[in-house]
Amino acid sequence: MIKKNLAPIFALILIIIFFVQPNIVRAGAISGITLWYNKILPVLFPMFILSNILLQYSFLYDILEKISSLSKKLLGSSFAVIPFIIGLISGYPSGALATDLMIKNNRISEAEGRYLLSFTNLCSFQFISAVIAMSMLKDTSLLPYLLLPHYIGAVVLSKFIKQDFISIKKSKKESFVKQVSFNQAFSNAISKSILSILTVAGVIVIFSILSEYIMSIIFTDVDSGIRQIIVSLSVGILEMTNGCDIICSSLLPIEVKLIILNFLISFSGFSIIFQTVSVGSNVEINILEYIKVKFAHGIISSLIIVIMLIII
Repeated sequence: MIKKNLAPIFALILIIIFFVQPNIVRAGAISGITLWYNKILPVLFPMFILSNILLQYSFLYDILEKISSLSKKLLGSSFAVIPFIIGLISGYPSGALATDLMIKNNRISEAEGRYLLSFTNLCSFQFISAVIAMSMLKDTSLLPYLLLPHYIGAVVLSKFIKQDFISIKKSKKESFVKQVSFNQAFSNAISKSILSILTVAGVIVIFSILSEYIMSIIFTDVDSGIRQIIVSLSVGILEMTNGCDIICSSLLPIEVKLIILNFLISFSGFSIIFQTVSVGSNVEINILEYIKVKFAHGIISSLIIVIMLIII
């Protein structure tokens, strides 16, 4: 009963919070829309448009055909490198959008799309370097300890989940793809990108309200190390950026910070998970399965950073 009515129960909880503590709702909504306007819109919206245009043509696919065997051997799919690189450049949920467009344009099957979605929807290099390493940690020398576990962890994850997520011999790339004019491609890209970026905004606002409410309950005087870890994980699992900021400003040893940061970056948080689901109109995503996969990515990245710290 609860599982079937999870969405209305969730909405009812938010409505109750709105009536009981409207100031928290207002603060969370302002925080979310500010984050979207200042950080998300300038980066994601142009990339949404450009990648949407690019993926409507055969040009990129024709180029990647030359290295398809390498991509298939390393990542399990001939065109996996496309969403992987787009995700690396633009961050969540650009990799998911690229995968969705490849399905829509008959380049890959839905089964292959679900497989790619599990490990190519990544945190961007810019976010990890500029926001976490430079702004939050204030130490760019720690950048390799954040980048390598996340991206290597994604490749390792692909090896574990390949048999579970892909059971096809051929993708749809051999299907006939109708050529579109630039005007049509541009118009399609604009309309799709506007819808996607506004959907992302709505998800960010909702989860910013929840994050604000959680912080108002547990984020009082964070003194002990255990409490700092609990607070950062509780907030970060819901909304990654706030969780990373809390753990970076804590007094925990840098080794502990790096382990938690790698988990949060790779898990991405429920806010980004629901952003991913919202932009995937051409692929049916099992949310529970996707959460398990992102959790596994977080664990793998944490194990990699532990190994790096021991060796280096």
